Amino acid sequence: MTSHKDQAEPSSPTLGAEVSVRLQEEILAGKFQPGAALREIPLAEEYGASRQTMREALRSLSDLGLVELHARRGARIPTMSPSRAREVYTLRALLEPYALRAALVEGRIRSTEMARIEAAYNHMVECANMNDVPALIEADMAFHWELCSPCNHGMLLDFLKRLQNATRQSMVHMKVYGSDAEGEVESHAPILRAVRERDADGAAQAMRDHINAHGERLLIKLLEADEEQGRS
Repeated sequence: MTSHKDQAEPSSPTLGAEVSVRLQEEILAGKFQPGAALREIPLAEEYGASRQTMREALRSLSDLGLVELHARRGARIPTMSPSRAREVYTLRALLEPYALRAALVEGRIRSTEMARIEAAYNHMVECANMNDVPALIEADMAFHWELCSPCNHGMLLDFLKRLQNATRQSMVHMKVYGSDAEGEVESHAPILRAVRERDADGAAQAMRDHINAHGERLLIKLLEADEEQGRS
């Protein structure tokens, strides 16, 4: 039976965007476990939206890689398998150093951009001191974005946005599998130091090393979890 809300409420672009943003925030905060089903009706009731609006929100999050849509099983939170984690981090280790190096070589990181980078790093420090893991994840992503975005390469930046969403998910998984945020700020310091020195090659290498180390830690956790599940 169709509810009155579904009959009376047309899809609202504004409401759909609000629902999408709220659901995205809750996914990245770890409200839903990997593999969890996202049922349209309960979610529509919780968010005060129609099923059509919720369906469109789920579709938009699917475009970002935060939700998987299946013809028979509906919407689900993607699982972070070792192979998916490897894909995400190997791509980041290729593309982010390229973007940062290009920005430095082309002289695109000027005083304004440098101030934003410094502010993003300081915000990471604040979030770490407060032990606010969700905020630290966002601060981490903001720092990487401030480093890469001056490259002014539109197609590359669009792709990096998708990789950032996948990275946010992986960070949530690291928390689920018993990891924590200790050392995250310090691991970014060599990147910042090289950027301050306008060392394009050094900054690219520091970025590459940081991303590879982060990806390896996650991969180890995921493989350990798979082995534990196999034994059980």
